[in-house]
Amino acid sequence: DVTVNDAFRAVSKYFDRICRPEQLIPAALAAMRVLTDPVETGAVTLALPQDVQAEAYDWPLSFFRRRIWHVGRPVPEPAAVERAARLLRGARKPLIVAGGGAVYSGAETQLRAFAEATGIPVADTHAGKGAVPWDHPCAVGGIGSTGSHAANELAKEADVVLGIGTRYSDFTTASHTVFAHPDVTFVNLNVARLDAVKHSAEPLIADARLGIQALAGALTDWEV
Repeated sequence: DVTVNDAFRAVSKYFDRICRPEQLIPAALAAMRVLTDPVETGAVTLALPQDVQAEAYDWPLSFFRRRIWHVGRPVPEPAAVERAARLLRGARKPLIVAGGGAVYSGAETQLRAFAEATGIPVADTHAGKGAVPWDHPCAVGGIGSTGSHAANELAKEADVVLGIGTRYSDFTTASHTVFAHPDVTFVNLNVARLDAVKHSAEPLIADARLGIQALAGALTDWEV
């Protein structure tokens, strides 16, 4: 049997059941650590039973002091930027896949400017909706199983795919069928190393906004 609280475990990046009042202190701090970590971030669940809520506890005042939590922005490694830029310069039919990381990073303005400067079309994932407006000249719509015809046709012909903040879910890749070019190469800009190396990609491990800015600087004299 699964309790109502346990049903949240599968969809939570951090889950804890509070059985004693004093347990709430480390649990709350751990939850904030996850919420402010760009790699681990996601939903957190603190299950607080009604009987525990009614217990008295001598809370330390230090727990209630004002805290400022800073979300870090990892800077891209210059050598990695150079390698990524070299691959893009050699592309004949590049494609950008914008995922949720582009939105979470607040990189919408930088992504639009990069697409306009280079002329690379931009497809988006479910989580990446809004990274580039639907009516932008470089926007080609969603990609993958539920994507647009334009985006999926471009994906089939793409020789270099620049993934920005995407985890390449099964929907995005249409079960690994949408990127059909026999020699397709991936450049993955992602804050998480696990996602940056997917599809044997050239990884660019960094915050999406800072990574796009770095690539733009390395490709100032290039466009498709």
